[in-house]
Amino acid sequence: MHGAQYFKKRTYSFKSFRQDISYMRRNRSKLKEYRKAKRLTPQFREKIMLVVTAVNECRYCEWGHSILALNYGCTEEQIEQIMEHDFDSCDPEEVIALAYAQHYAETGGLPTEEAKQKLVEFYGEQKAQDIQLSINMVTIGNLLGNTIDAFESRFKGLPPENGSFLLELFLYSIGWPFVILMKIKMKKKYKN
Repeated sequence: MHGAQYFKKRTYSFKSFRQDISYMRRNRSKLKEYRKAKRLTPQFREKIMLVVTAVNECRYCEWGHSILALNYGCTEEQIEQIMEHDFDSCDPEEVIALAYAQHYAETGGLPTEEAKQKLVEFYGEQKAQDIQLSINMVTIGNLLGNTIDAFESRFKGLPPENGSFLLELFLYSIGWPFVILMKIKMKKKYKN
C-alpha cells in the first residue's frame, strides 16, 4: 500500500514467539543458575536491559527498568544517556556488554560471531552467558509489550506491517491485566 502507515515497533511473529518459548524451556537450568549466582550486579543487569529496551522501544519495559535502575543506584541522567546509547557515564567494565546488547537488539538477535567472541573473551564464559540471558529475557518482555501495543494500535488504524491478528489477540488476552496495571502505574508516576 502506497503511503500506508504501520505500527513501527518490532513485534512477535508466530515463529519468533515459538522460538523464544522454546529457548526459555531449553535454558531453564541456566536461568535458575543465573538467578542464584548473581554474577552481574543488579545495576549492571538493568543497564543491559535498558540498552535493549531503547532499541526495541517497549514503553512498559522502559518505565519498569528505569525505576529498577534508579532503585539500584543509577542516576536519571545516566538512564537518559543509556537510552540514547551513550555509555560514557557507565563503568568501563560494562561498555563491551552494553555495546553488545545494543548490537544484538539492532540485528534482531543475530549478532556477529566477532561480537559474541569479544563478549566471551572479555567477561569469560559464565558472565557472558549471564549477559546473554539478560538480553534474551528483556527482548522477550519488549516483544510481548510491543505485540500487545500493536493489537491496540490496530484499532487506531495503525496495524503492524507484518503482524498477526491472532497472535496479538492471544498475547493481549493473557497480558491485559499486566498491561492495565502498568498503564495505571505509569499514569500515577507521570502525574507526580
